[in-house]
Amino acid sequence: MRVSSPARPSEGVDAGTASGRRGDRRAVFAGGIGNFIEWYDYGVYASLSPVISSLFFPNESAVASTLSTFAVFGVGFIVRPLGGLFFGQLGDRRGRRTALGLSLIMVSLSTLGMGLLPVFAHAGLVAPLLLLVFRLIQGFSAGGEFTGSATMMVENAPAGRRGRVGSWQQFSVVTGTLAGVLIVTAITNFGSAELLSAWGWRIPFLIALPLGAVGFYIRFRMEDTPHFQALAQAGEVAERPTTEAVKTQRGAMVMAFFYTALPNIGFYTFLTYTPTFLRNQGGLSLGDAYIVNVIGMATYAVLTLVVGRASDRIGRRPVLIFHAVAFFVSAIPIYLLMSSGSFWVAIVAQLPAMLIMACYSGPGTAGLTELFPTRLRFSGMALPYNLSSALFGGTAPFVATALIAWLGTPLAPAFWAMLAAIPTVIVYLRMRETAFTGLRDR
Repeated sequence: MRVSSPARPSEGVDAGTASGRRGDRRAVFAGGIGNFIEWYDYGVYASLSPVISSLFFPNESAVASTLSTFAVFGVGFIVRPLGGLFFGQLGDRRGRRTALGLSLIMVSLSTLGMGLLPVFAHAGLVAPLLLLVFRLIQGFSAGGEFTGSATMMVENAPAGRRGRVGSWQQFSVVTGTLAGVLIVTAITNFGSAELLSAWGWRIPFLIALPLGAVGFYIRFRMEDTPHFQALAQAGEVAERPTTEAVKTQRGAMVMAFFYTALPNIGFYTFLTYTPTFLRNQGGLSLGDAYIVNVIGMATYAVLTLVVGRASDRIGRRPVLIFHAVAFFVSAIPIYLLMSSGSFWVAIVAQLPAMLIMACYSGPGTAGLTELFPTRLRFSGMALPYNLSSALFGGTAPFVATALIAWLGTPLAPAFWAMLAAIPTVIVYLRMRETAFTGLRDR
């Protein structure tokens, strides 16, 4: 990686002025709203999977219907790297605001479209095919949304606050997922099963439209980030940012790939796979499993903000190293406790797990963004992050289930996480500390 001294725009943005603080609050909302909608849809889809499987994939086998439902959801991960390539190029050439505006339109309209779909009984095979199309659009937009919002937030953050501001991005991911789960739960509890299957399942998807409209309005009222504006005014915007990033940022891109390997496995097992694990391996009722999961997500969201702020004071590296080492050491005990069959033991086991996860989600967004210069930041980060997410995140629940069946022990997911912790901690040990220096523009 080429290292140059921070340019004047970095000094201006990092000055910590009152206007800068107002700007970072606007950037938090503008960047976070797209993430919130993206993972809100994930929470809705996962929670409604029994209904979706019966409406779109009718089959004599409930298992086959459920697998088809999650297969359609999983294809979204396959196209995320393609979305990263497209939006990375757009964001580094035309600006972060343009890329994020388009990704927000795509995710909002595709989520809305899912709520308007005909079901199998009315449209036959057209119904699941249209569902697949909308999931592909959502996955494609997610390829630019996560890294684009990270870039927007961190490039607008004042000095000494990039960890704090960046942690709100992860906060929006968790709260979006939690909101989706809670809205589906509320509709289920206040209505009947017949109402939910008839039209109630559409309501959570339709809510994406007003959310997207508000987010679009906020995003396009914002100017582009000061760092990108400075490059544009100097005529130094990259014409072929992805090609240039591959040539000049290979080391940083390899680091970014493994930087997020363990966190992806942790997120998609400790958060999204937990209800299934607690029900199948711990013997809890599905209701109790969801309560444990909701408590874990809420705890995780709060700890993310706390640890993000702490990383601005003590640095990114020590917090990230603790995350990987603690994950390696505690994975087996945590899974052992969660498979005990006790509701209260499962809740207690979630607390250290969420703290360990927060030690990535707090400083992780800022640290990942700081690996790259402004000129190539969006493109350089988008491709390795989305490849890592597809390989480690999208496959995590499947791998966990397969390992349990193969090895015959509920501790099997811990072995996969421990294996991923090795290259991840090596990256954390080798990366330079970036919390106390200005962002590189070139």
